[in-house]
Amino acid sequence: MTYTEVQTVEAFGISYPEIRYYPEPTEVEEPLITIEFKPKTHPLDDYSYSHPRFVFGDLVVFKDQWEYCLEHPDDSSEELEFFRICAMELVAPKSESGRLTEAPYWLYGIRCSTGTQEIMWFDEDELMSERDLKFDPIGF
Repeated sequence: MTYTEVQTVEAFGISYPEIRYYPEPTEVEEPLITIEFKPKTHPLDDYSYSHPRFVFGDLVVFKDQWEYCLEHPDDSSEELEFFRICAMELVAPKSESGRLTEAPYWLYGIRCSTGTQEIMWFDEDELMSERDLKFDPIGF
């Protein structure tokens, strides 16, 4: 199936319709939204800014919960829960002069209960991305 684009073009004072036929797109393109910013830096800073490990909308699990599930595959009381990253914050501890006092780091916000507005904040080391999980087919 195709779709058609028609426009009127004028050349040398004569108008004529121009018709173009295009194939239907086979895949639906999902929009990619990129948020960029340039953190304010001090010329004498000893630290650099790192890219975040997770992005908005990533599915994550608590690292402790994942490790517990791996160690106790028969414990049905502990179920692995997935959460979506809904907020991010770049923490850059600075002195009064504006220099970084320690390396900047990212905090990630998730809502632990569906439908709440309360966001809980976690460090990169406390979370694991869904795509980083290694499933053991025997254990699960």
